[in-house]
Amino acid sequence: GSLPASPNVGDAVYVKAPANCSSTNTLQIAAVGSHLVDGADQIVLESPHAAVMCVYVVADTWKVF
Repeated sequence: GSLPASPNVGDAVYVKAPANCSSTNTLQIAAVGSHLVDGADQIVLESPHAAVMCVYVVADTWKVF
């Protein structure tokens, strides 16, 4: 999936991987445009039921919590 293309500061996106998530069946969360996720263009979940919250903290910057 992808994060929103036009986020506002303070926007939060919650993502939880399904039970069948693994190192061979990953869930990729992609940044869109110049908005990076902790400095990267994507993050990858590799564990069953892994969860993250991404918050848009400042222009072009998503942070993972």
